[in-house]
Formats: sequence, structure tokens, C-alpha cells
Amino acid sequence: MSMLDTTKLDSHVETVLTTRTVSRAQSLMGSKSGLWLIGLVSFIESALPLPIITDPFMVAGILANRSKTSLIVFITLLSSIAGGVAAFIMARYFFHWLEVMMTSGVLEQFQSLIQMDSSNTLVITLVGSLTPIPYTLTAWVVAVGEGGLLLFMVTSFFGRGFRYGIVGLCTYWFGPRALVYARRSLGLTTVLIAILVALYIWLKL
Repeated sequence: MSMLDTTKLDSHVETVLTTRTVSRAQSLMGSKSGLWLIGLVSFIESALPLPIITDPFMVAGILANRSKTSLIVFITLLSSIAGGVAAFIMARYFFHWLEVMMTSGVLEQFQSLIQMDSSNTLVITLVGSLTPIPYTLTAWVVAVGEGGLLLFMVTSFFGRGFRYGIVGLCTYWFGPRALVYARRSLGLTTVLIAILVALYIWLKL
């Protein structure tokens, strides 16, 4: 997923929520097929740098059946981590192929993350898990920087779990307006993470 401004992200997500694709997702959530769809979208978003956002699909599923909120969040989380692991493995063993396939925008974002501190798996993974920076790219950076896969997975579990947990709870409590409240909470988290990362880099200099 390409990097987006949070203000644009709100309007984009709200637009996606009204599309026919997500409407179909809502109708599917009464069956197991719906859960598979949410998991598939989450996996693809994490595994590949595509302009896909999991949040509106997860929200659509929860709105269709709030009793499955915890299950939907859990499946979204596990699928996202699985996608991140796939991205990690591809970058670790097939990076030359990925580099050829990168667009100029993706390559620029990748290089920016590399310059941050590619050797620190914890920091890079948290940045990708909690901020608008694409999670796929952070998986690539950790892999190229010889970061540990286990630490990447554990950090992703807490980081992505926090992110999807907020969206899930806001959807359960506030219904269709969930994304507004979720984006506010995640926006504050993004600012806090950015400050902590900047402080960490400054102390390393």
C-alpha cells in the first residue's frame, strides 16, 4: 500500500465502505466465506505493496455481525502477520526480483526506511504496524537488514493487534462512524511513535 496522508485516508476509507465490493463483503459475513474474504484481503495487503486497505472490509464484516467482532479482529490480525512473514521471506531470499518490480515511489519509501535504522527490528516493525507507512515495506526492510523473523512476528502481533483492536472496538461501539474515532486514536498513536523514533535516532547519533 502506498503512503497516504491521514486526512486523505479517512475519505478514501469512507468511499471504499460504500463500494459494491465491501457491500458484498457485508452480505457474505453471515457465512464462513466472509471470514475467508477478510483474511485474504488482510494477507494480500501485508504481503504485497498494493493500494488495498483492510480496515473497511473488517469494519463491514463487524457491522454485518457484531457478535463476531473478536473473531474477525483475530483473523485479520493473524492473516496480516502471515502476509508480513511472506513479505519478509520474499525480501530475504528474492530481494533482487522485488527490487526490479518496485515502482519509483515504493523504492523511494523503501530507501527512506533503510536510512532510518534497518538493523533495529523492533523500531521498524512498530513503525509499519502502527503508522500509515506500508507494513509490507517494513517487512522488506527488516529482512534486508538481517532482522530476526521471530522478533518481527512478535512485534507485529502487538503492533497490528493494537491497530486492529482499536478499529474493531470502535466499530463495535460506534457503528458506521467507527473509522472517524479509530483514525483519531491511531493518528495520536502515529504522532507518538514518530516522536519516539525521532528521539531514538537522535540518541543513536
